[in-house]
Amino acid sequence: MKSTAYANAGANTSAGVSPGVGANATAGSNSGSSIVATLPVGLGFANAGGASGASLSIPAPFANRIVLVDDMRIAGTTHVRGIDDLVAGLADEQELTFEREPGNLHDTWAIRVLANGKRLGYVPCDQNEILARLMDGGKRVGATVTHHEKVGNWNKIHMEVYLDD
Repeated sequence: MKSTAYANAGANTSAGVSPGVGANATAGSNSGSSIVATLPVGLGFANAGGASGASLSIPAPFANRIVLVDDMRIAGTTHVRGIDDLVAGLADEQELTFEREPGNLHDTWAIRVLANGKRLGYVPCDQNEILARLMDGGKRVGATVTHHEKVGNWNKIHMEVYLDD
């Protein structure tokens, strides 16, 4: 029997769903996570578009935010155009997103750090391999701004790095 997956953006997890039924966890805050299960085609289920198969969204009651690094600085901020304006718009506790850059010629484990879709810099190369491997494995890794300061011409931005699991 063929099955069709309908899922929100997120990392594949095994969330106690029976064998043969895939699941995805939509990573986010502890209260906003949900699981989307894959239902077999041919059992009479239909999605809103009329196609066979359907999604079942269930809140993920055991979603956890695990702090991996409590204080990490963002590398490469001096190379970002308009960084002063970007930093001026940052707030403490602001969510930052990570984006893998596997084609980076200088570092195959490179991870861009973004605020509101704009690059602030990178995860330092001496701390990015494990985070990159987690991301490559489908885990949601992100960060929040803890504090920032201007030292001469350098914007020091510190973040707390977490894993949503």
